[in-house]
Amino acid sequence: MIGVGVIGARSFVATQAVLPAIDAADGLRLVAAASRSGPVPDPWAAAAVETYDDVLTHPDVDLVYLPLPNGLHREWTEAAVAAGNHVLCEKPLAPDGATARAMAEAATAADRLLMEAWMTPFGQRWTTVMTDAAGGRFGEVRELRTRFEFTIGRDQSDNYRFDPNQGGGSLLDVGVYCLGPAVHLWGPEPEQIEVDWRRGPTGVDLGCEARLVWPEGEVLTMSTAFDRPEAQILSVV
Repeated sequence: MIGVGVIGARSFVATQAVLPAIDAADGLRLVAAASRSGPVPDPWAAAAVETYDDVLTHPDVDLVYLPLPNGLHREWTEAAVAAGNHVLCEKPLAPDGATARAMAEAATAADRLLMEAWMTPFGQRWTTVMTDAAGGRFGEVRELRTRFEFTIGRDQSDNYRFDPNQGGGSLLDVGVYCLGPAVHLWGPEPEQIEVDWRRGPTGVDLGCEARLVWPEGEVLTMSTAFDRPEAQILSVV
């Protein structure tokens, strides 16, 4: 059995997705959980410990899951790998590339695995569509159109996604869903990028419209948003 520890155990993604997945998975066992925003909720309260450090140093923890605000990912990833734990860190892994590289280097130096908790590429629909697109089943793929939009509500002023110091903004939070298919098919280096932002009162983007062009003329048009009705769409042209 792999012993799992969670810091930030009251987060939405932890309680709605990952903690239930740990319970359902063969070979995983929740052994320690901590929260700074209130008690660890049931049915996981039996695994509660006092502090984040207590999770990292728990003798039965092999893997630490971090669903913390974006700006805290580096600090606690580095602390976790230094304590001898593997890390599953919520997306986005870091607010910028330099920070992500530093986190990866820390994990490598500690001989620990660091993985971003972006689950989409492991889903059957994603795998099927990307395999078919790359393999020519649809013909020559010239354009992708992607949208990942939802409503948080501007009144949630205490939500870290609106905090520029915590890596807030819709593009950083959900842009991977839009960019991921294009990077998978065409690589990580488009030659043209055009972006239109809708800034909120804190300065982070409430929405982002972008058009990216790759060297062979492939085009990605994408939209992310915190202030629109929910839409999760990938169109292959």
